[in-house]
Amino acid sequence: MHHHHQHSQPAGNLTVSSPEPQPSTPEAPPKQVALAMDRLAHAARLIADIRLGADRLLEALFIAGQQPHQSGVNKPLSLIVQEGASMRQYLQDLRTIGRQLEDSGVLNESLRSRSNSWGLHMPLVCPDGAVVAYAWKRQLAGQAGASAVDRTRLALKAFTDQKRRFFPHLDDKSVDGPVSKKQRGTHTSTQHEEFSDLKTMSDVLTELEKEIPEVKTSTYQRLEWSKRASLLPNDTFDESPKDHNNFQSSRNIISDQIGVIELLIPSVFRAVISLYPTGSLLPDAVAFFSPDEGGSYVHARGVSAFNVFRNITEHAAMAPQHFISVDAETALYKLLHWICSYQTLFNKVCSKCGKLLSMDKESALLLPPVQRPYRNFSVSKSLSQNSSTEDQSMNDVPAYHIGCFPQE
Repeated sequence: MHHHHQHSQPAGNLTVSSPEPQPSTPEAPPKQVALAMDRLAHAARLIADIRLGADRLLEALFIAGQQPHQSGVNKPLSLIVQEGASMRQYLQDLRTIGRQLEDSGVLNESLRSRSNSWGLHMPLVCPDGAVVAYAWKRQLAGQAGASAVDRTRLALKAFTDQKRRFFPHLDDKSVDGPVSKKQRGTHTSTQHEEFSDLKTMSDVLTELEKEIPEVKTSTYQRLEWSKRASLLPNDTFDESPKDHNNFQSSRNIISDQIGVIELLIPSVFRAVISLYPTGSLLPDAVAFFSPDEGGSYVHARGVSAFNVFRNITEHAAMAPQHFISVDAETALYKLLHWICSYQTLFNKVCSKCGKLLSMDKESALLLPPVQRPYRNFSVSKSLSQNSSTEDQSMNDVPAYHIGCFPQE
């Protein structure tokens, strides 16, 4: 137990005595962050050692208190002396590192007033030192996770600043840089213009129902949906079309509270989409269920009791994030359109093998084509409201069995 301390002290001293960069030559932001991270990690280790040492001191005092008149008192005493020496060393090392951190601006307010702040936000130290160890440890963990991205971003920013400073004439030509990207993104931008009028939830759902007449949609607050889910499948749209229309007309009133969209293709499937943040047009999760299912598990992160819908939900797990990454403003409309492509789930054959049913090796069940690609999925508003063109656009989305899906 105590050998560990004797070994760890020199390591601590080595770290502390590492040569300091001179203030006259400021480090590049990523190097500053890395150096501060390294020192903070060492500080966290020292704090942990001090806390362990304090525990051991208390334990030694407890043992000494239990056996005051026995000959074994020397053992706890020597332990106390040894732990005391270790603790002094740790505290000394911690002071040294604290000073280094102060010099680099991590532990004080100087960074906030400096213009060249390099983006390391650390918790302020409490006057009594309480919860500092935990706060630093948590902060270190978060910083470590973000550091790779941050370092790249900071390095890029530093490079751009230097370029602007030393090669100002290049800025004029930099306009030519993104042209190729723009040409590639023309399709997205024209689509963006095409859907620019879909600003509210009501616009999106009304347009969807106009494009795909078979679909029935409704919106809920999260709590409302959990109540409705427990009433399913008895509480269907078909029994109360008037309520649905009234609900649709009230969409705008509670649009900032909408957290769940229900999308039903009668006798084919029910999809539940959650939005985050609530009231936004950003889809967060989607799950597919049978129209005959009901219960508290019917929600956007739930799992169907049926293998078919469970597989579709699994396939669709990353779809909301994909559509948001392509274009956040049209993400919901495109996701809903892609979900509606499953209206032919039980009658469209596989685009690869040409069969409707195929044996799934994993579940040993016959399944229809449950996977439809969403990565290159594009949708355009039908210029003519002719149902045959709508059917055609739905049929354009290929369908695959699990074993037939092309590897991307």
